Amino acid sequence: MDSPTTDEGERDQESRDATPIGGILGDLIAAKADLEARNEALQLVNDLTWRLQKRLDVEAIAAETVDLLARHSQAPLVAFYLLEGEEGPLRMVKGHGFNEREMQLGAVLPLVGSASGLAVRERRIVMVRHGSIDEGGAHPVVTALAERGLSTGLCIPLTHGDSPLGTVNLIFPEHRVLRPLEVDTFHGIARAVSLAVANARLVADLEHLAFHDLLTALPNRAGLHRWFTRLVEGGGGSSPVGLVLLDLDRFREINDTLGHSVGDDLLVQVVSRLVSGSDGRRDDVFRLGGDEFGIVIPGARSLAEVDVAARRMLAALSQPLRVGGMGLEIGASAGVALFPDQGRDSHELLRCADVALHRAKRTSGSVASYARELDEHTPERLAMLSELGKAIREGELVLHFQPKVALQYGFIEGFEALVRWRHPRLGLLAPGRFVPFAEATDVMQPLTSWVVRNALEQLARWNRQLPRLTMAINLSTRNLLDRSCPDALAGIVREVGVEPGLVEFELTETAIMADPETAMTVLARITATGSRLAIDDFGTGYSSLAYLKRLPVDVLKIDRSFVADMATGSRSRAIVQSTVQLAHSLDLGVVAEGIEDRESARTLREMKCDLAQGFYFAPPEPAEIAARHVEKGGWLDVPV
Repeated sequence: MDSPTTDEGERDQESRDATPIGGILGDLIAAKADLEARNEALQLVNDLTWRLQKRLDVEAIAAETVDLLARHSQAPLVAFYLLEGEEGPLRMVKGHGFNEREMQLGAVLPLVGSASGLAVRERRIVMVRHGSIDEGGAHPVVTALAERGLSTGLCIPLTHGDSPLGTVNLIFPEHRVLRPLEVDTFHGIARAVSLAVANARLVADLEHLAFHDLLTALPNRAGLHRWFTRLVEGGGGSSPVGLVLLDLDRFREINDTLGHSVGDDLLVQVVSRLVSGSDGRRDDVFRLGGDEFGIVIPGARSLAEVDVAARRMLAALSQPLRVGGMGLEIGASAGVALFPDQGRDSHELLRCADVALHRAKRTSGSVASYARELDEHTPERLAMLSELGKAIREGELVLHFQPKVALQYGFIEGFEALVRWRHPRLGLLAPGRFVPFAEATDVMQPLTSWVVRNALEQLARWNRQLPRLTMAINLSTRNLLDRSCPDALAGIVREVGVEPGLVEFELTETAIMADPETAMTVLARITATGSRLAIDDFGTGYSSLAYLKRLPVDVLKIDRSFVADMATGSRSRAIVQSTVQLAHSLDLGVVAEGIEDRESARTLREMKCDLAQGFYFAPPEPAEIAARHVEKGGWLDVPV
């Protein structure tokens, strides 16, 4: 056979060489396009994942998902459905591109009878073509979409672990065949969205636990504070809101007697009554802890209006509750306060309602409204307490002295030391303005030491002029609870150098009866050093005569309320007379307080009362003024 010409051979060679090169280039171009498509799909999923990481609520997740798919999927309609309960239905959370009729028809889809439900149940992507699915006809929304020429729907299931969550639906106008890459992309989107929804629900569950009570499902104390925060941030910070703080009576007794399960059942029934009393608004009732509840009254314009609401709550609890096969009667007390008048935020308001509640609990089943005069712990008083320690150190305290007069002889037997505070802003303060705060803290110890030392140093100076004068100094309940107190007092008496028998420590009946056994131990140690003991305000503390016989007491001080009523009240006169006789029968001295006139002084002298003090003789005065009595040898300026 003839050989081909050179030209023909070259063309054949070029043809043989061109075919594989073209194929390779084509493959490379296709691979590049596929790689770019995969990168684009990956970028889409990553972008959505990044966006969803910043969203912690389901509605925001749905909005982000629908927005991204509407921009990148070329689908004119996008819907985001979530499953409600295990049996459905599916409810649309967010949609894009639907008209009003389609939104109404597609707002809720059944778990059985819809393509979305099929996707959820079988956990696979379901495609709807020509307005029908493969299980007994189409849902009305599918028919409505088909009328618009939208013939293909894609239902992508959302699942987390073994839990179905919902679907994301895409609707196209033309028939679509899903490429493998599209399937992978939709699965990636579904995984990102499912994880975000699961995390959001977990956060919601944790938040619900943080702000709600497990037993009653009511919002808790933190929920109450959040409620008020939202009120203020929502522009309602100046709108009045009433708060009822309600505490059950005898609940602990029921718990201890019948068990906690009965107590829990009782609380659930109480909540039902309170919600009914709050016009069925469950979100307005809060369980603050134990048997304490808070009820907010939005729009309340006065404390009187809140008071009426509180009494309505108590009336709702007045009927017996059926628990454990028995009828239990349980009352309650309530304190009421008004926002923003009594508190600028929920913490202040709750504190004021608590002050009112403590007042209300003194009378079972009552309601009390907050009043500033009831409040022993206002911010101003607490600020005063923080300043008291500084006042002790920097010499702002001063002692006033009131003489005690021997009625049978008409001369001064001694003085009582009474502390005052020269406050830089508030002026001279009586002990009732600041000592109660000191008693509640460790400030009481340095305050007592300051008073005792300065009083005894003054006594030592006066005794150089007029020997045998005595000094009475008040102690508090907190001093009785301080086991180091007797040694501290004895140490001061010893350091100042006065005779212990000239020192008389006064305590009220209330302070002693708070813990009689401890009081007897501490007081025995005080009197063992030689100092004397007086019971102040005798007759007002309901002390037992059995304790009086056992206490190392030297003096009884008759309360001023009985002395003041002697002239007009026969019963008060009889109490004073009997107290004098009781004291003498127990070999005790007796002092009458609050003498305002000569007639009272003469009556007490006729009763054989030993000592008296009051404004008739002299008011409490600074040492430099009270010293005039010492300079006169202890004789009075007024007749006895």
